[in-house]
Amino acid sequence: MIVRRIRPEEYRRVQQFCSLAFEYPVDHPEMSAQEAFDQIIRNPDCRQDLHWNCQWAAFEDDDKTMMSTFIAIPYSANFDGHSVKMTGIGGVATLPQYRRRGGVRACFEKALPEMYREGYALSYLYPFSTAFYRKFGYELGCERDLWKLKLAGLPKSDVDGSFHLLEKGVDLKADIRAVYDAFAARYNCMTLDEDIEYSWVGEADPFRDKVYTYVYRAADGTPKGVVTYKPIVDDGDRTLDCTSRFLFTDVEGFRALLHLLMRLQADHSHILINLPTDVNLGALVPEWSFGNQQRRRFCHGMVRVVDAVQVLKLARMRGTGELTIELKDEQIAENNGCFHVLFADGKTISAERTDDAADVSMTIQEFSRLICGKHDLSEAVWLPDVTINCDLEKAEKVFYRKPMFITLPF
Repeated sequence: MIVRRIRPEEYRRVQQFCSLAFEYPVDHPEMSAQEAFDQIIRNPDCRQDLHWNCQWAAFEDDDKTMMSTFIAIPYSANFDGHSVKMTGIGGVATLPQYRRRGGVRACFEKALPEMYREGYALSYLYPFSTAFYRKFGYELGCERDLWKLKLAGLPKSDVDGSFHLLEKGVDLKADIRAVYDAFAARYNCMTLDEDIEYSWVGEADPFRDKVYTYVYRAADGTPKGVVTYKPIVDDGDRTLDCTSRFLFTDVEGFRALLHLLMRLQADHSHILINLPTDVNLGALVPEWSFGNQQRRRFCHGMVRVVDAVQVLKLARMRGTGELTIELKDEQIAENNGCFHVLFADGKTISAERTDDAADVSMTIQEFSRLICGKHDLSEAVWLPDVTINCDLEKAEKVFYRKPMFITLPF
């Protein structure tokens, strides 16, 4: 088996792999391999097109017959107030006749050390199987709450600002970006999006697509909220589906978006929204009786630390202290061993390899979700691969719950 990045003439084959794996038709099937590649070079419409050369593939020994493939898309992402390099793993596909040959495993074993050498701090993916991706160092990451809210039960509040519909001839791109960036800054793993992620703004046509995007501006003109909704029927209820985009910079922005949606309750009874788990709707929504509100919590992807030392140097600590952490990583050798972390006033002074005895020991999987903030260390009793050899208070200065969320699919 040969594992490497794809060549230009192999890009079309990757498109065909994904078409089969995810059961959607290939665009312009009449195009040759060269024509398909030239198309994405001339007119890239997503980040995957811009970074086609980040596509990995496993081949038979002839170096021609492709068996498995995925792309490691480069992003910038938020981690404890810093912008770090993060790969988004997407398009994981194997033709049925080559499954169980280890092609995807071989791609990860080749790609992960390369990510380390290229300076990536994190990697993220949306799994078809969490057990499968744990083999490569990934662990449960962000969660999301899917809320179904009855419009009649939402709080009535005054709004001093204004609402603006995204339509042809109306340029709201700067406002939408400003709201997204402010929202993203609060959460670990949120991607810091660039122009290519906003191509949809110029293409929006609500009167054609029946998909409506509004921006809320406060009285002083500051953009504070963005919502995209489309009318659907959910379990018999006429519902506004806002799951693709419901972003706000503060409580004013949140309340304003609810206020806008309440104006549509003559024709719709409910809304659907995805929210981070730290948003306390109990304090914002007054009416909870008779099933006015429903919540379902979902796992929303898996995270992996690629460079443990880089992450420790950037992590936001609690107060002043030190901790020695033992890590085990089966794919990236540089993450194996004990690392002594010294920090003061919440910032890391040093993170260096040491021969000292470990205060805590864990796999890279558990380290990934703990350092990103999925758990308080008091929950370590439920984490099978974490051993604590010191006072819990000492270790909780490094590992504690933090806001985590991600909205961008890849």
